Amino acid sequence: MEFNIPERRTEYTIESAVISNARLKDGVLIDIRNNISGFEIYEHINKPYITAKFFFIDHNNILQAFDFSGGEKLSIVLQHSEEKNSGFQIEKDFLIDKIENIIKTDERTESVIIHCIEYHAFESSVQNISRSYSGSPSSMIEKILLEYLDKELVIVGQDSRNGLKVIVPNLHPIEASMWLKNKVATSDGMPFYLFSTLALNNLVLKDLGTMLTQTPINVGMPFIYAPSMSVNVEEQPKFYAIDDYNISDTEDLYSLIRSGLVGANYQFYDTSTGLPTPIKFDVDKVFQDLVADNKLGGSNARYVYGSSYEVQDRKVSSYDSKVISQIATNGAFKSTTSFKSYNEEITGGDHRKKIVSLALQNFLAKSPLEINVRAREFLTGDENYTIGKTIRIVFLDNEEEDQSRLKLDTKKSGDYIVCAAKHSFGDISVSTQLLCGRLGYFGQEFEL
Repeated sequence: MEFNIPERRTEYTIESAVISNARLKDGVLIDIRNNISGFEIYEHINKPYITAKFFFIDHNNILQAFDFSGGEKLSIVLQHSEEKNSGFQIEKDFLIDKIENIIKTDERTESVIIHCIEYHAFESSVQNISRSYSGSPSSMIEKILLEYLDKELVIVGQDSRNGLKVIVPNLHPIEASMWLKNKVATSDGMPFYLFSTLALNNLVLKDLGTMLTQTPINVGMPFIYAPSMSVNVEEQPKFYAIDDYNISDTEDLYSLIRSGLVGANYQFYDTSTGLPTPIKFDVDKVFQDLVADNKLGGSNARYVYGSSYEVQDRKVSSYDSKVISQIATNGAFKSTTSFKSYNEEITGGDHRKKIVSLALQNFLAKSPLEINVRAREFLTGDENYTIGKTIRIVFLDNEEEDQSRLKLDTKKSGDYIVCAAKHSFGDISVSTQLLCGRLGYFGQEFEL
């Protein structure tokens, strides 16, 4: 009797997983592809590198023979099963920075958890920059990443600051890049984010305004969550199902008020004149400007800050809930050049852009949403890379009177920016957990 054993189908393949140890002679390499039982890869919008955990089964005392002590290089090549025809592969170099855990499973086998960081982060940690740069902050970042880390930078958005001169004060290349990133802003104060993604080998510098106005990558097929007993979204070809979701640390308005990011009085003192530049900051005005500029979905859009919040019949944002005084240098290079120093702001508008940038970054993280979705959309080499992309998410609720009918939850539904991701590669399947933020949400008139 002949049995036909079905072929084991997996959502992804590890094409290569090679560890190299520079301490060993003759360039010794070891292929651990068959030893990996699973792994997790993490991306974050505030980190210009990715991290990972690999679950490793050591059958033959590889750790001992290879003299693991941290600092080994792990080069891995991955391919999603649906990408075989396209030829696209994910290629990443990691540094094994620590072994988190070793468990003895039997006499000859150990289960090991290896923690890794993207290799250019390690290269950054051993280098130090103490030199001057001039130009726009984005161009300086571009020079630093290419010169010290051999990393190209994809710039999305227009850096409005130019004519800047800085001396990098003994910082690692990544530290210097993040330090300069804080000075990059568009003409209307939109902040920039510097990050690494799984699908790209370049680093990305992207402004929030672009993220707010770009078309969601799944606009024709939104991620949807609905009561499991009411509708089977898997039978609906125009939807992707959300397996699970979580909303935590939401609506923390009090801390934003106390930080001076809702309503505040700023005083920027010019060191050359001793005179202050007063700035009255009202976050409600910031969001109104975003709506007027069509960055929050049009005139009917609603935003995450409720402008109706009042205390003693006054809008909360109209109060000077915090008075903040800061020193603003001026004319540091005026005697020799027309360049501005790092902390130098010429006009009240420049000061305001700095406040707007900080406020929007904090409001984006005000109501974080975690969802578990299928990984396919975020493991491709096209424009659908994960971090900094916009996705459309729809939540449906039962009508109170008719449990068979579903209505749109306009409070939770909307277009979200992907701020972080965890890709979990199991024995057979791969899933993605997304951390998303937003500044606005759907109005009552929105229809699927």
